[in-house]
Amino acid sequence: MCGIAGVLGDLRGVDTASMLGALAHRGPDADGEHRSRLPDGGTLWFGHRRLAIQDLSDAGRQPMLGRDGRRSIVFNGEIYNFKELRAELAARGEAFRTGTDTEVVLAAFAAWGDGALERLRGMFAFALHDPAAGTLTLARDRLGEKPLYYVDAPGRFAFASEVRALLAGGVAERELDADGLDAYLTFGGAVDPLTLVHGVRSVAAGEVMVLRDGALRRRRYWSVRGLEARSTEPRDASVESVRARLRAAVQRVMVADVPVAVLLSGGIDSSSNVVLLSEQGVRGLHTFSVVFGAADAAYSEAPYSRLVAERFGTRHEQVEVGLDDARALVTRAVDAMDQPSVDGVNTYLVCDAIRRAGIKVAVSGQGSDELFLGYSQRRMFAGLRHASALAPALLKRALAATRGGWPVPPDGREEKLLQALGADDPVAGAYLAQHSVFAHRAVERLRGGPRPPTTRFVDDVGGRDDLDRLSRLELTHYLKNTLLRDGDQMSMAHSLELRAPFLDSDLVEEVLAVDASEKIDARRNKPLLLDAVGPSLPREVWDRPKRGFGLPYDRWLREGLDLGVPDGPEMGLDAHEVAAVRARFDAGKNYTRWWALTVLARWCRRERMGTSRLRR
Repeated sequence: MCGIAGVLGDLRGVDTASMLGALAHRGPDADGEHRSRLPDGGTLWFGHRRLAIQDLSDAGRQPMLGRDGRRSIVFNGEIYNFKELRAELAARGEAFRTGTDTEVVLAAFAAWGDGALERLRGMFAFALHDPAAGTLTLARDRLGEKPLYYVDAPGRFAFASEVRALLAGGVAERELDADGLDAYLTFGGAVDPLTLVHGVRSVAAGEVMVLRDGALRRRRYWSVRGLEARSTEPRDASVESVRARLRAAVQRVMVADVPVAVLLSGGIDSSSNVVLLSEQGVRGLHTFSVVFGAADAAYSEAPYSRLVAERFGTRHEQVEVGLDDARALVTRAVDAMDQPSVDGVNTYLVCDAIRRAGIKVAVSGQGSDELFLGYSQRRMFAGLRHASALAPALLKRALAATRGGWPVPPDGREEKLLQALGADDPVAGAYLAQHSVFAHRAVERLRGGPRPPTTRFVDDVGGRDDLDRLSRLELTHYLKNTLLRDGDQMSMAHSLELRAPFLDSDLVEEVLAVDASEKIDARRNKPLLLDAVGPSLPREVWDRPKRGFGLPYDRWLREGLDLGVPDGPEMGLDAHEVAAVRARFDAGKNYTRWWALTVLARWCRRERMGTSRLRR
């Protein structure tokens, strides 16, 4: 797990030291650089910050050169099956000098070209230069667990693990991006491949990009859109197939040359990880919980995490955090964001506690709700989807034509409902209403004029029915653009690696192949997961209301949490409309929207962002 950066072409005026320095939190164990002259007179520069997980010796430092001294790579992430790939490559005559997964990726590309990507199991983002072929290859893992951003400008191509590194190096303009700003206002965060910065884009999840002779070629080597449904099979067979892949997934994420802990919140997902590992003979399992004291018991799941730890004999640690302690960390959390987000502060809090306990790698339950259709994913969606499907075409046209005159607050729930009812695509309309911070009309008012429809942010993900499509949307939108990005930037702010076995691609493909009807049950949440894990999972864990790890942002903001006051123009927004959002917050409504503007304004000030690129 690391931070990577690079520039190909004209390096004049590029501050490579600042690029690398901006990534220091991602890799405190070592840093490295590599430069080489290109035949066309340009330069290749690779930079790397290391968080040592595999082969802790100096042999694992990066940038790394291939055995032939030709190819070079900077790599971020973990390849969980690298030992199996190493054995396969060794049988072909490849000799290895290190015990790293990075060297295996280099050798895999030498043997199979970018077809090697289909063989990699893990989370990763990397850049590989082959001077003989004249290519620079960038790739990102299937679900988008690890980030990779780039700027493609005349005479220069630059990339980095974080947007702030591109800004620090002077290879990106400090200007807000119009579409990126729309996406933030809609979802409370950037939406790949967009960013908040003009000219900076993200490599897509499951994408490989090859730069050659100034031309950029893209290929999606994996996507949920390409996953086909299989023929119906007995439920017992589906459960057994999912169980086998779950066991393989949790076993894979334990590979490391440092201790690996398991986050144990006491919920279904984290408890399932403990059950599956224990049943496979893992002894001395180190589990970790963040809990709140008696005064804040409403926010704590301590009884459930202790129950699981005691039943399976784990080496369990509880770190108690008071809500006052959490509040003190809010400003630091917001300032740690590479790109602004309405979420993520709770993740920062957890990761801060874990790292202070001396843990470097932790396994989480991320992705389970989205994959197994948890209650929270379905609750609002079903009603909105049903209402939109029943709305006649004439009503939809009328709503679309008159949306500017709807007699409802522009940032209220009623506006979202009307937007969902008026959507031509009921599924996309319901999904947007469920996840949007500001509805489309509110975005237009904040931006001071018409904007393209927000449905442009919802990809065609395929799916056999509405619920299957919902699961795919959750995986490729909310999970990737919010949960995984926040998880990455908040964990790496503490030099902590998070691993998510529920995002194992073999498991994802298997679960998506199962009919959605097998994933829902009126009596049990995530029944397919419960049946796959089996009766060892304590009933007390799953037979209770789901509780998210929430924090009282509303109260903190009202009690004077000082992150600065948004004024509108600094974010390219209408000052009158920003004031209207504040007025509704002062009236006791819509704290999430005021929080979104507060975080955005603080980020814009920190990065000294301009607004000239927003002019229509």
